[in-house]
Amino acid sequence: MPSREMEVVKGQMVVLQAWYSPSSDISQNTVIWHFTGNDSKQVINFSSGKVGHGQNEFTKRVGFSVTMPSANLSIYINNTQESDSGLYFCHVIVPGGRGISGELRLNVKVPPSPPLCSMTGNPVVKGNVTLSCKSSQGKPAPHYKWAKAAPTSEVFFSPMQNERHGTLRLSNLTKGMSGKYICRASNTAGSDSCSINLEVITSSNGGMIAAATLGSVVGLVAMVLILIFILKRRQDTEEEMANEIKEDAQAPKRVSWAKSNTGSDIVSKNGTLSSIATSPRSQDLHQPKFPYPYSPISASDTGSVINAYQLRPGTACSLQGLPGYNMGGGTPVRKYKRPPSANGGPPQIARGPVVGTPLKRTEGPQPQVPGPVAASPHISSSTLTRMGAVAVMVPAQSQAGSLV
Repeated sequence: MPSREMEVVKGQMVVLQAWYSPSSDISQNTVIWHFTGNDSKQVINFSSGKVGHGQNEFTKRVGFSVTMPSANLSIYINNTQESDSGLYFCHVIVPGGRGISGELRLNVKVPPSPPLCSMTGNPVVKGNVTLSCKSSQGKPAPHYKWAKAAPTSEVFFSPMQNERHGTLRLSNLTKGMSGKYICRASNTAGSDSCSINLEVITSSNGGMIAAATLGSVVGLVAMVLILIFILKRRQDTEEEMANEIKEDAQAPKRVSWAKSNTGSDIVSKNGTLSSIATSPRSQDLHQPKFPYPYSPISASDTGSVINAYQLRPGTACSLQGLPGYNMGGGTPVRKYKRPPSANGGPPQIARGPVVGTPLKRTEGPQPQVPGPVAASPHISSSTLTRMGAVAVMVPAQSQAGSLV
């Protein structure tokens, strides 16, 4: 073996050279290449006129440099890897003779990977910063050198620069130190570089930048708070509108009658509930009885409306017990007094057509003098109605915001 140690750059091909001087027929000899590194494995062999390969990472990357059998035992390795670094042994077995062997060391070098440049410190006038440069790969370990690029080129030395760790310390900065700084990482396998821009600023500029940054943050927070307030306000407004009572809401236009013989519902023309009688009232003894059937008169705009019923003599009244009607028999009696007419005739009452002798009418309008009202601690709803009173139903609001 002409060389006991060889070097190769990762990814390149290497030839491990070896030969011997045979003393007999070389076709009968056996050649074995063996590798010892992190583990031991066979690389390639020649025996009985055939070439064999081991089942490992060298398969398809290794071969004899010349056609076997030959006295030249050199082999090649393509696409070398860092893991190929180690000791290689070559053994020649001679049948009936003495075997021979040799070894060499292969070192696969790895060029530096592209370094990463960074800066720590505050780049202000009279401030201090440290520039750093580091490669993640490289065999042997790379060295680092910093330099300032044109137009004012400058190189640095120790102690400002640490070539082993790749740092450059700049102290007492000035505006003239601003510029582009280049770091080059190199070893025997190759080199690579990175750069960083240094801009030295004055204290006032630094304060302006800090203020602008702080203002931006405060403005962003204010926008978020305003948006939250608007959304909350809109939600509260929607809830208030849902719970608001509409003043112009109309009451039900029609009210159903209560149970038979227990009361009646009286509704004014404008749709509001005037009064509800739910129990029979005692008969007013001062009211005259009209023992003939009649039709109710039309209600005034301010009075209550009672559903019209026309009864026949002797027919049972389904409204017995309601205020203003006779409780003793089946003939309803209107509970009010009419003043006598001007000519001394009977009181004039507007009625519908009835069966029997028609009453006489007087000519022209007659003065209406209200009669005395019996004193009573309790005034019935019918009396209030004749006096022109109108009860008003105030809408109530349910929990869901609807009108009841």
